Amino acid sequence: MRQLQRARDKWGRLGAVLRSQNASSRTRGYFYKAIIQAVLLYGSESWTVSERILKLFRSFHHRVARHLTGRHIRELEDGTWFCPPSSDVLQSAGLETIDEYIRRRRETVKNFVRPRPLYQACIQSRALSTNVNRVVWWQLL
Repeated sequence: MRQLQRARDKWGRLGAVLRSQNASSRTRGYFYKAIIQAVLLYGSESWTVSERILKLFRSFHHRVARHLTGRHIRELEDGTWFCPPSSDVLQSAGLETIDEYIRRRRETVKNFVRPRPLYQACIQSRALSTNVNRVVWWQLL
C-alpha cells in the first residue's frame, strides 16, 4: 500500500535526523504521531481495510514503538528470542494501537457527515455497481 511505503520512507529520514539531534524518545514519539501518522493514515476515514493491510500497519506501528522505546526483539545468550509484548511497548511509547487511531479518524468524519443531507441521501441510495458486496464509505460509519 502506497501510504505505508510513504510513511516508512518519511520515518527513515525523520528518524535519522532526530537521532542525529539526540532527541528524546518522547520528542520522537510526538514527531511520529504528528507527521508519520498523518502520512500513514491519510484518507483512512474512507478505506475498506482488509485484515492483511491492517496487519501490515500494525507491524509498522509496533516497529516504530520498539524503536522509540529501545525495546527491540533480540536474541538472548541461550539462543532463544525475546519479544517484548506489543501492548507493553505501545504503552511505554505513549501510543495507542493503530486500530484506535483509525477509529478516531473515522469518528471525526462520522460526526461531521452524519447530520448532513448528503449522508442521508447515500444511506437511502441503491448500489450502481453489480457487485452487491462492495463496501462504500457511508457503510463504514
